[in-house]
Amino acid sequence: MTKWAQKYEGWLRAHLPEELRSENIDFFGSYYLNGLTVMTEGERGGPDTVVFDAKNEDELRYFMLETVCTFVKEVRPRENKTWRYYRDHAEDGKWFYVERRRYDYNAIEDPRLWGFECFLRNAKYGFPADRWEKLVRSHVALMNRWYRSPHWDYDRGNLCFIEISDSKEHDGPGTPEEPRPGSVVKVID
Repeated sequence: MTKWAQKYEGWLRAHLPEELRSENIDFFGSYYLNGLTVMTEGERGGPDTVVFDAKNEDELRYFMLETVCTFVKEVRPRENKTWRYYRDHAEDGKWFYVERRRYDYNAIEDPRLWGFECFLRNAKYGFPADRWEKLVRSHVALMNRWYRSPHWDYDRGNLCFIEISDSKEHDGPGTPEEPRPGSVVKVID
């Protein structure tokens, strides 16, 4: 761990959930500190880059905590979420699906969900309520980015994302993933 990160290691560990305090939090090896500015060395001789410019030491610590919360994850999700559609296999570049009759989520599995939930649970422990709420809102906006109307919200009591509509993804960069007619190869309970 870098010297400047070691200075804050105790504070960072104290602001993580107890079950994650012994985890490796050395995520600052590619950064260096120039006053209160977090920098990364330029690539291939290019100029050094500002990653974060803190106004004070508290801002720097919260930047570091946010970085740690992004990378420190639970071993596996707290609960096993059941998605309506699962990718089974691809043929000629097109997915075929398995559909469940009983499911928690109607959307096709979003790989960001578990990471965002872990991050927000970790951040809930260490961030003041107003800062945590800003993080929640920004992650809800990220989850809803490709939906015409809001599809996801965050259950602040249960610390997990919930579907709030049957809205489908809209065209963005790439094609939205929805089962096309004839692509469901199996229906299971």
